[in-house]
Amino acid sequence: MMPNAIAQLALLLWPALAAVLYARLSALTATFITIVGGYLFLPVKVEFDLPLLPPLDQESIPVICAAIGCLVARGTGFIGIPVRGLERIIVIVLLLSPVATVMTNGEPYFDGEIFIRGLAIKDSLTAIAETYLMLLPFVLGLALVKTDEDLIKVFRLLVFFGLAYTPLVLYEARMSPQLHTMVYGFFPHSFAQQVRFGGFRPVVFVGHGLLLALFFTVPFLASAVLSRARQRITALPNVLVTLYLALILVVCKSVAAWLIGFIGFCSIMLMPQFLTRLLIRLICVTVIAYPLLCIMDLFPHQEFVEFAALFGEGRAQSLDFRFYHEERLLEHAREKILLGWGAWGRNRLSDSVTDGFWIIQLGCYGLVMFAGLFGLMSCSVFRALGVAGKSSGNDRRALYTGAALVAALMMMNQLPNSSLYSWLWFLFGCIGGVSYNRVWVVGHRERQVPGTAPAGCSQQGALQL
Repeated sequence: MMPNAIAQLALLLWPALAAVLYARLSALTATFITIVGGYLFLPVKVEFDLPLLPPLDQESIPVICAAIGCLVARGTGFIGIPVRGLERIIVIVLLLSPVATVMTNGEPYFDGEIFIRGLAIKDSLTAIAETYLMLLPFVLGLALVKTDEDLIKVFRLLVFFGLAYTPLVLYEARMSPQLHTMVYGFFPHSFAQQVRFGGFRPVVFVGHGLLLALFFTVPFLASAVLSRARQRITALPNVLVTLYLALILVVCKSVAAWLIGFIGFCSIMLMPQFLTRLLIRLICVTVIAYPLLCIMDLFPHQEFVEFAALFGEGRAQSLDFRFYHEERLLEHAREKILLGWGAWGRNRLSDSVTDGFWIIQLGCYGLVMFAGLFGLMSCSVFRALGVAGKSSGNDRRALYTGAALVAALMMMNQLPNSSLYSWLWFLFGCIGGVSYNRVWVVGHRERQVPGTAPAGCSQQGALQL
């Protein structure tokens, strides 16, 4: 079905809503609502397609609005790219790498069934714009979160948005995924894929039940992190909020989300923090090394398929299907392993299916793009671990250890799935922001970076944990 006028009107009105938010709220809160709210409520697969530019859609419009709002607002520290450090270098490399990819892919591609033209200079301009819009939420989060209280606010907002979204989730779990069709005039994906365990898994406005389930793992884990750090979430006891979000996660009917939520919750609430930090490092190393492990046939794919069979033969077949196509795509990517095949589907085979974010990026732009994107995620993880390791207060250690675990689990999920949307990039930036905006020096002393407060000092209500 074609989108109705409401879908296009919603996209057109989002900048006006963002302007009101930035006029009335703090830059951090306005940015969160603009980006996360756009992901949760704007229509999927509706866009305005302009020449040489990425499509203006559910993802790009909120991010552009947020960037303009932060440039206009005072004291945000946002200048378009990271102002210092390894993150600045990685972002610059990522923005330049598509040019090199285009220069090495001027020849047409033909695999015996499909023919795709060679890449031209204009393709590099589009690729740079797409890459920048993908990274922009990360840069925003990195600039805006400067204190403990800022990070706590982001986690609270995640929980609040999760709670506010639950009536829509419960409606679709009972009545089937209908809201996107009712409001915007079409269903954005395969309806059959939303049938699970004798019922329906909700989709609401995010496009797929798997994406909605993944979203709810984050508010669920955020509530656990805040509870472990002894931060009040709402007027209700934290345990009730966490249990309710756990129930909603179950209603979302995604085995992968259940496993991520279970592992994360047990690690946050039950494991000693030094073991949690060890687990986080192990996850990051495994994710970064995953392409090499696959090439050397060292990753236990079959064991994972057998484990998935415990949740039903359908789950095992689905995972085995992904691994099969992943292996074929990796063989194709190895022909241009450094800089990739470029856009327009050149990274794919005529009968292939691409699911994992990692194999998409590796196939399109090679190891340079893969290392840069996952390197940025790892920067946030290890920055949060660094703050946790230098903190004397147990509550503060729990906050940053929990935040690092959430980031590591979301990073791990990019191996089987492609779910790294703007709201998640923003969260990665937020998690790394406090450390990024404080410079630790020898002897555990800090010098103040303009626009930030030293650890343990209050700035705009920063907690002294």
